[in-house]
Amino acid sequence: PPPRSLLAMLRSSVKRGGGGGIIDKMIPGYQDKIWAALPQSVKEYRVKSENDAFENGIKQHKRWQGLFLSWKETEKGFAPSQKFRKPAVDWRRQMERGTMHYGRWYEGPNGTDYTPGKTADRLENVREPFTDGEWAERKEYRSWDIMKLGYAGLAIFLAYRVTNEWPVVWCEEQEQVASEQ
Repeated sequence: PPPRSLLAMLRSSVKRGGGGGIIDKMIPGYQDKIWAALPQSVKEYRVKSENDAFENGIKQHKRWQGLFLSWKETEKGFAPSQKFRKPAVDWRRQMERGTMHYGRWYEGPNGTDYTPGKTADRLENVREPFTDGEWAERKEYRSWDIMKLGYAGLAIFLAYRVTNEWPVVWCEEQEQVASEQ
């Protein structure tokens, strides 16, 4: 076993490294003597303030904990929804349907390699990776065409311009000044 002095040093954190300061060396137990000389009301105030500070920390921790836990509850709503997933076909389905393309990154489908004369337009058959049922389901999630949105914006702008009155500025003031001179 380690020597007794080593165990005592490990047990006492105050005495390690000359703890207590120089006043404690010159007047041992001076803090206890000061404490004994203090009036009872000061002692109660000091103890109460120390306890209140400790309990304040606990109260603040509980408040923050409640706030964070409520945020954690709302975080559950941020989980990705299956309803709005990317409508793409995974590689297993492509393998089952026979539409999976095996090869290097520069090798395209149908024997193409993206060099001039050996390319394939992937937009010629946009339905290929999907069955008819999947294609019908995929159509349900289409958004507005950007042209329709532009036409709607233009229609609203023109309707606004046609239905509103615009002020007309008359320059009568200059005519009056000219006639007076």
